[in-house]
Amino acid sequence: MDNNYNYNNIQYTEKPKARKGKLSTVIALVAAVAIIGGGAGFGGAFLASSSIGVIGGADGPTTIITGDDKEDSSEKDEGDYKDSGASDGDVAGALNAINSAESIVTNKIHPNDVVATGVNGQYTTTELYEAVNDTIVLIKVYTTVNHNDYYSYYDYYFGYSDPDDYKEEEEKEPVFSGYGSGVVFTEDGYILTNAHVVDGAEKLVVVVNDYNDAGTTYEYEANIVGSDASTDIAVVKISRDEPFVAAKIGDSDSLKVGQDVCAIGNPGVTGDVMFEHTLTKGIISGLNRVSLSEGYSLSLIQTDTAINSGNSGGGLFDMYGNVVGVVNSKIVTDTYEGIGFALTINEAKPIMQDLLNYGYVKSRPVLGIVTVELNEYRAELYGVKIARGLLVSDIRDDAAAAKSDLRISDVITKINGTNVETVADVQTIISKFKAGDTITATVARADGNGELKSIDIEIVLSESSQ
Repeated sequence: MDNNYNYNNIQYTEKPKARKGKLSTVIALVAAVAIIGGGAGFGGAFLASSSIGVIGGADGPTTIITGDDKEDSSEKDEGDYKDSGASDGDVAGALNAINSAESIVTNKIHPNDVVATGVNGQYTTTELYEAVNDTIVLIKVYTTVNHNDYYSYYDYYFGYSDPDDYKEEEEKEPVFSGYGSGVVFTEDGYILTNAHVVDGAEKLVVVVNDYNDAGTTYEYEANIVGSDASTDIAVVKISRDEPFVAAKIGDSDSLKVGQDVCAIGNPGVTGDVMFEHTLTKGIISGLNRVSLSEGYSLSLIQTDTAINSGNSGGGLFDMYGNVVGVVNSKIVTDTYEGIGFALTINEAKPIMQDLLNYGYVKSRPVLGIVTVELNEYRAELYGVKIARGLLVSDIRDDAAAAKSDLRISDVITKINGTNVETVADVQTIISKFKAGDTITATVARADGNGELKSIDIEIVLSESSQ
């Protein structure tokens, strides 16, 4: 996974510090994916060891003291404990009560056998976990490490003189680099997750629970069916002869602020410290929290359900056991707490369908052109007399725009009357249309004397091919 990946203002960077001035709070929307190595655990769990002291060890009693009131038990002598008020008979009775306590053995219930006993046919929290937990999988991501990247290190310590000395088959080695979560949504092993979880993966390994034995898991190598960075949705596939337990796809349009939801995923601190299949419960805090990604508007569910590194791609469930969202990010800042987000399942559905059918989002409209975002430097470099807008550098031959009056070297300044200066500006406008619709582009074009004139050109939107 690329640590510079930017989705939805998601930053694989250190948590920003507050700046003084009119806007004193800087908010980082951090993807809830766990990256192993230099960027491990961005936005993830933090163990506050500074507030916990541990005294004792294997040879003596262990006392956990929290806060500042720490006391060294080694300074107390035996006499300090004699007058505790407990007689030998009292102690014997207490010990007998402890030793005679009966433990309750709870056997794992197969997900399909869980019966909802809550209000109006809803699951209780425990029942929900039993019913849907096994639809959640752990996705281990392996990326390529090129040994040549370490040429200087090996040359210095081991005397390698030429990186070409490495055998070709040894130059690339997939190594464990991060992990996330996914939701199995078909019995034949199709899994919904985030695009940023699988981005750059050389190999994916999916860990699935045994449905009858809580202590057993199975690993399957997965194939990426399709991934769409613009909506942060990906579909991967695993296979075996036996059917998988699949989650039910819900309807996010029916959600209401205040209703209970649960998230299940695989948060953790590092690759060695993971808390697989963690359930957290909260409410829907807000709906239609619109965010932009590469010009595309996404409707996000806001929730106070705890979201941490490794939760990315996990399911947000209603209390009927339906997947209503795909967990993907949270706000990380000193002044905000409990603000996480999930992509709505209704917006994910058409993306999933296209990824299943074509491997990409076929229905997305595009202009079918290549442009350069102008500024003063680029305008001077390209000899353009306007420093704002999009300089057309190429027009795809198979795009409908090739049949329009648009020309290479035109500068697009408006789409349907709205000023545009970036590719994201254009995508924000045309994302509201579909392939085959017609938009009007206003362009600045130089005449025979080199003077710019404004021209309106009608362009039919093409269908995305990737």
